[in-house]
Amino acid sequence: MKKFSLLYILFCVGLIANAQIQEENFNASTIPTGWSATTGPTGCAWQFGYTGNLRGSGGETDNYSFFTSGGVIFDDDACGNFINNVVELEGPAVDLVAANVNSLAIEITYNHQTFGVSGDFMVDVWDGNNWQNILTVDADDTPAGTGLNQTRTIDVSSYINNAFKVKFVYDDENTKTWGIGIDNYKLLNTATASIEDLVEVGFNYSPNPITDNVLTLRAKENISSVNIYNTIGQKVISKKPVALESKILMQNLPNGVYLVQVEVGKQKGTFKVIK
Repeated sequence: MKKFSLLYILFCVGLIANAQIQEENFNASTIPTGWSATTGPTGCAWQFGYTGNLRGSGGETDNYSFFTSGGVIFDDDACGNFINNVVELEGPAVDLVAANVNSLAIEITYNHQTFGVSGDFMVDVWDGNNWQNILTVDADDTPAGTGLNQTRTIDVSSYINNAFKVKFVYDDENTKTWGIGIDNYKLLNTATASIEDLVEVGFNYSPNPITDNVLTLRAKENISSVNIYNTIGQKVISKKPVALESKILMQNLPNGVYLVQVEVGKQKGTFKVIK
């Protein structure tokens, strides 16, 4: 049985115990259960379980990126130049209201394979009535040759409903370009993530809300990394404390909601703080 199918069954009967509500790694060579996909005007389709080089990710050095255990790509170059490919990959709906989820985030790892300044990658979520865009990666902002896989964590708590779902959209803007690759997708209950994943290493944090511009993290093992993201998935702070306690200064950040990813030993967690 697919990993997603098992998680979804557990979710529906209220037995899921950790922060992860949905996950799909796209490792298999077929479309995952419950997902749907559109094709380009010539019938060009998404490729699942792709482990080859991500063309366009390495620039002139040919130092290509790849997805170690597989991912899904749309190879726009193979579909023909100057054919307006606008394709979608949509996940299954999840009833977050029945599960009493009130704090939610999406985590996605992708590689935007650009040629020049062509191609847009978008992430939308269903709010119960309409699709809402939560991320747009414009080729103007990610020029060819950047080469690295990107991971974004985006707060989507304001879109919780009884039929929540995610949709990935790629638009080549009717030009010549390489395409898009997606490695991992996770839907996280950020209200419980830190406690569930980090409790065994004695992790705790304070205060929340943050009133003095300092977030203090503590654990019984060294805190190896801390990454903080704003609500549109931009990494605003990154530290590698390698210490039992770390004080994160946030005075340069505007007031608002932030997602904090922490790694302690072999354990990882994500939680929400308010400044």
